[in-house]
Amino acid sequence: MAAAAKHREALLAASVRLFRQKGYAATGLAEILAESGAPKGSLYHYFPGGKAEIGAEAVALAGNTVAHTLEELAAEADGPGELMARYLDLMAGWMAASDFRDGSPITTTLLETVPEHEAIRQAGADAFDAWAGVLTESAVAAGIPLARAESLARFAISALEGALIQCRVAGNAAPLRLVAEELGALYAAAQTR
Repeated sequence: MAAAAKHREALLAASVRLFRQKGYAATGLAEILAESGAPKGSLYHYFPGGKAEIGAEAVALAGNTVAHTLEELAAEADGPGELMARYLDLMAGWMAASDFRDGSPITTTLLETVPEHEAIRQAGADAFDAWAGVLTESAVAAGIPLARAESLARFAISALEGALIQCRVAGNAAPLRLVAEELGALYAAAQTR
C-alpha cells in the first residue's frame, strides 16, 4: 500500500474507533492525528472538508464493514434468525472485549451530527439501507414475503442499535442476547405463515 493511501486509511480507522468510543463531538482532529500516526498535513490533504468529511467517510466505512460482515454470515446461516443470532453474538463478544466502552459502529456519530451534516446523515441512511438489504434478502430466501422481510429487517436494526446502547449502560451483553432470542422467534413465526 502506498504511504499516501496508508495515511488516509489510518486516519479513517482512527476516526471510526474514536467516534464509536468517545463520540463525534468529543473527538478532536489532533486526537485523530495522534491515534492514526499520520502526519498533520495529510488530514486536510485527504479530507479538505475537515471533520464533517471525515465523519461522513467514517460512517460509510463502518457501515460497509457491518454490511460485509452480515453478507458473510448470511452465506453461512440457515435463515435470518440464525444470521441475526450469529451477528449479535459477534457484537456481544466485541462489546465485552471493549469492556462495554465501544458502541454502535455508526450511531454514536449519527446521534451527534444529524441533521446538521447532510453528508453524514446520508452515509448513515446508506449504511442502514445496506444492512436492511442483506437482512431482507436472507428473509426472502427463507420464504418470508418481501414486505414482511423488509419490515423485520428495519425492526432488527432498530432492536440492535437499542441493544448496543443498553449494553453500554448495563455493562453486559444481556440486551443483545434478548434481541437475538426475540428476533429468532419473530423470524421463525414469519417463516411458518
